[in-house]
Amino acid sequence: MEKLIAHFMGLNIWVKVIVCFCLFGALVNLFLVARDFSTDGILLRLHAGFLVLYLAQVVFVLLHERAVWVLTALQGALALLTNADFTFVPLLRVVSGWMYALMGQPSVEMMAVYKYVFISLAFTMQMLSAYALFSLLPKPKRKEPAPEEKTGEAVLEE
Repeated sequence: MEKLIAHFMGLNIWVKVIVCFCLFGALVNLFLVARDFSTDGILLRLHAGFLVLYLAQVVFVLLHERAVWVLTALQGALALLTNADFTFVPLLRVVSGWMYALMGQPSVEMMAVYKYVFISLAFTMQMLSAYALFSLLPKPKRKEPAPEEKTGEAVLEE
């Protein structure tokens, strides 16, 4: 556990933010899986899939695996095609709450426009987080080639 905490503390601040949002998304999907467990329908499978995606992202980030960006991009594509379960949806909902407080009751046209703006912004932030994970996680260490042992030919040349 101490090693995981040390890995987390060694991460860039933006990667830490992404991990925190992934943990929150995993918690939300865990509650949704528990709610849908008795129905055994498509929602259970959908929420279980997103739960696995969120947890896998956290695990791979803590292992400093740069290829985690693929999971983040996959989550973005699946969220765009299914139920809009993007990583930064909680943040966008807070912003939308502020918009409602400032603007009052929105019209039907404003709601339609808001829906498309919300989805496009969430998808863009998802792809930006995939890029951040790719660029900000440490690069894997290159393996040093083993020193070549002298062959019989090299010994004869000396």
